[in-house]
Amino acid sequence: MAVGKLTGPKKAAILLLALGEEGAAEVMKNLEEAEIQQVGYYMTRFNDISSEELDQVLEEFYRQSVMSDGGGDLMASPDFIKNALAAALGPEKAKELNAAMSSQTDDMGLDALKYIDPIMIANYIRTEHPQTIALIISYLTDIDQAATVLRSLPENLQADVVYRIASLDSIPPGVVNELNEVLTDEMKQAGSMVTKVGGVAPVAEILNAIDKASETRILSTIEESNPDLAEQIRELMFTFEDLTLIDSKQMQTVLKDVDKADLAMALKTASDAVKELILSSMSTRAAEMLNDDLENMGPVKVADVEGAQQKIIKVVKKLEEEGKLIMAGAGDDVV
Repeated sequence: MAVGKLTGPKKAAILLLALGEEGAAEVMKNLEEAEIQQVGYYMTRFNDISSEELDQVLEEFYRQSVMSDGGGDLMASPDFIKNALAAALGPEKAKELNAAMSSQTDDMGLDALKYIDPIMIANYIRTEHPQTIALIISYLTDIDQAATVLRSLPENLQADVVYRIASLDSIPPGVVNELNEVLTDEMKQAGSMVTKVGGVAPVAEILNAIDKASETRILSTIEESNPDLAEQIRELMFTFEDLTLIDSKQMQTVLKDVDKADLAMALKTASDAVKELILSSMSTRAAEMLNDDLENMGPVKVADVEGAQQKIIKVVKKLEEEGKLIMAGAGDDVV
């Protein structure tokens, strides 16, 4: 196993094993539950880690050479994760997380994708048929992960893959089984129910999460062959300019959860309509400060502006999902 091919979570898993149960527990106390599950996923799958690999990982983390004892391989005992979790999180939470990770131990196909680095997924599937790639990306429930996989694919593949995802509706169990064969040597028995994947809605979410240039290029390519499909995707996409669909009172709710620095950055390229809505939703003093920030802001990277806008869009979507605001679409009546 070449260390250069290890992803971040795998390297973290090696480091935690090297720290021992007590050291690993201290680190786990500072991790999110999802991060613990991701690292734990790899820890349960290591058969052995050579002392040379351990030294190289430690050297990368600490930026210095670390001498191992040369006493053979590093392995996780069956109780390692259980004991480390118990010390870090307490017995009840440890039992819950350990059970969740145990249930994933045999997931070597599609269900395991959520624990794998998106760039590694893209590297693994980039030579597959575009239809296979589309099906695999459709299985990714984390939109940010799906967007990163799409963005990491060759540009000449991206539009084709998005077109196929948008055209998907459902796939039979046999195809799910074949996809698992693509991802692993261990075939998993697919369920008897037809699996719902793809469609225009997830494509809109994925394109919302990637950079503007890639989004524009992909939609333009799709529009050349299927204008109706491109329009369906656009209708479901939420852009920063769609903030004008929110009234001033609801915008006040949004602004409570938005970082002031992100707000100023996001407004750098915003239309006058969006700026006016946001400024009118703030106190006079806050609006003056925001205007000052905008006037004193020098040149910034487009990527930074788009990143700040995406953060605000995520806040809006979260509040909408929670029922705390209502977006008024074209022709919609809101009471």
